[in-house]
Amino acid sequence: MKRPLLLLLTLACSVLVQAAERPKVALVLSGGGARGIAHIGVLKVLEEARVPVDCVVGTSMGAIVGGAAATGMTAGEMQQRVEGADWDYLFGDKPHRRDIPYIRKRDDGQDYFDFTLTLRNFWPVAPRNLVGVHYITQFFRELTGGLEVDRFDQLPIPYRAIAANIENGDTVIMDEGDLPLVMRASMSVPGVFPPVSYKEQMVVDGGIVKNMGVDVGRKLCGDAVVAVNVSSPNAAKDKLESLFAVSEQTINIAVQKDMQAQIATLGKRDVLITPDLSGLTSTDFNEAKRMIDAGEKAARAMLPGLRALALSPEDYAAWRAGVEARKPQHRQVGRVEITPTRWVSKEVLKSLLDVRKGEPLDQPELHHSIDRIYARGDFVRLTYQLLPSPDGSLLRIIPIEKDGRDFLRLGLKLNTDFSGDSGFGLKASLRRTWLNSLGAEWLTQGEVGETRSLRTEFFQPTVLNGAFFVAPWGDLRDEPRNVVIDHEKVVGNRVKRVGGGVDFGSELDKWGEVRFYLKGEHVKWTSALQTVFPLVGETYTQAGYGLKLIYDQLDSPRFPRSGNWVKLDAFTTDTGLGSDRHYSKVSLDWRRAFTGGPYTLFLTGRGGSALGSTLPYAEEFQLGGPMSLSAYRPSELAGDTFFLTRVLGYRQVREMPPVLGGGVYLGVVAEAGNALPDTEWHSELFSHAAWSVGGVLAADTRLGPLYLTLAQGKGGRRAASLTLGIGY
Repeated sequence: MKRPLLLLLTLACSVLVQAAERPKVALVLSGGGARGIAHIGVLKVLEEARVPVDCVVGTSMGAIVGGAAATGMTAGEMQQRVEGADWDYLFGDKPHRRDIPYIRKRDDGQDYFDFTLTLRNFWPVAPRNLVGVHYITQFFRELTGGLEVDRFDQLPIPYRAIAANIENGDTVIMDEGDLPLVMRASMSVPGVFPPVSYKEQMVVDGGIVKNMGVDVGRKLCGDAVVAVNVSSPNAAKDKLESLFAVSEQTINIAVQKDMQAQIATLGKRDVLITPDLSGLTSTDFNEAKRMIDAGEKAARAMLPGLRALALSPEDYAAWRAGVEARKPQHRQVGRVEITPTRWVSKEVLKSLLDVRKGEPLDQPELHHSIDRIYARGDFVRLTYQLLPSPDGSLLRIIPIEKDGRDFLRLGLKLNTDFSGDSGFGLKASLRRTWLNSLGAEWLTQGEVGETRSLRTEFFQPTVLNGAFFVAPWGDLRDEPRNVVIDHEKVVGNRVKRVGGGVDFGSELDKWGEVRFYLKGEHVKWTSALQTVFPLVGETYTQAGYGLKLIYDQLDSPRFPRSGNWVKLDAFTTDTGLGSDRHYSKVSLDWRRAFTGGPYTLFLTGRGGSALGSTLPYAEEFQLGGPMSLSAYRPSELAGDTFFLTRVLGYRQVREMPPVLGGGVYLGVVAEAGNALPDTEWHSELFSHAAWSVGGVLAADTRLGPLYLTLAQGKGGRRAASLTLGIGY
């Protein structure tokens, strides 16, 4: 009995001696923007070589990869998430259009510029940063799995992130706090991302003070240091041809000076890995696979040095099991707290969140709810913290509101047919939000130019989640309506309207809305021929009720690649409400986009009928003009019934600089349609249809979509047009 016991004690002592002799390994990951994705390739090789990581220190992108590794995430899991990420979406910080509530996209069909100004006291507020951080912070939370710890020494692998105090330039070693927020703080490039508050300090990207924390890693745990350098080398003088390049070089010189000082402290036991990232820049996030491969290749080249730090398969498996065992267990959500807001109602926020108390946090569902609220457009970012508390985890929702609750949009529309007819319009809208606790809004829109208009609407939700609303409105409008015969403009008429009404409806979340409305208006149309024929024109009052139903799931209002859009509008006048005219009209508009590879097919079908009544001149359906039988002039076809079908095919042929807009498109368009004075649909409407085919050159600019259209139509009609503005 004594001999086996002695043998067991001897073996235990041997294991303890080996553990004591094993050097502690600190993994130190440098910053380098997107180039830091190469760290994942290094981690893959460390796992394969059975090199344990006893602590990790990261700067900037190194802090992102290091923070994920500190939670126990494997390199394979990281690679899968990073290569599957939509980086343009994460850094663009704009919700997918299909996820935006309809109330925020209902004006997308109007000719506004591709930006919105936030106002405070009716004065524009400068943006806080160039790049939003909502979606990238959500991504970091997914990487860390929602862990809650008091200090980073309690993580499965002890962790430190390096940042810079923007007030005095001091190095800030972050050893506790909200892990995803700390990760973001370490990569917050000044002027691009907003600073982060950390222990009463405003901190930014640590790369400007310590891009590689070798000394921090050695102090934390490192008998040996594995350091990974992914920083950008200084550029040669022939590459310094722009202001941006010179500015980047100025910062890089300071970064490299400290980097080399840190590298100089590495000893014989330490390992320095420098991936070859030639041709890859700090913004090439979409080249994740190339960068990971480069990191893996560089680490394999250093395997002789890494093997000196490796464990046996059994010891490495035990080390890995210890990491897994230290992962904090998710506790039940005991309480939900929303930090104070200035004007957005906390009660509305609570009604939109879907958090079940007494159950473990469902992170994907929480992110879905938070993203849905963020898409409403009231916040700069919307984040959360999961904190320990006696009665279960405290879920703290942190909404960061925009700097103002009033929003201004400006717009411009231009058109010419190169034959003497042209027009322009200047547009503006002011949206005032959160006028009461239910989220009332006041929207005012105006236009001057060829069309002159002013419309105002007070949108009042009647329940907390905004599902039902009432919206009184008023409208003044003066617009042209030409008479065209045989492709020639005969006379220019104008239609003036003054009216108002009230809508009762329901918001169908991101899908659309339905409105039942009552309206009354005074209508007057006059002709330019009035000096010869004084009686040409008409004045009347009309009042009635109607129904509007809109479904909007196009992914873009300008050049969609997928989705549907449907609008149904029905209106009936009623003499009992004081109408001088009695008629009914209904119209249906359907659009559908399909994409295969680089090619998109955008289909449109429209139709309308007076339902057996006769429409006043000013209410007739019209066809003609760009994208509405492009070979015909505006208003050339008009009547009590109509239909239009359009097939528009296009592909992007050029990418524009981001400051100018999106892409340049080349396409073809084929259209068929007709409008007749008949009060009901019949076969003649289709058998004598007009048609038009042509080519389109378009650009998605910041000022709006720009179209050059050349079209050939029935009867030898030809037309060319240049249009700035929505052409659908």
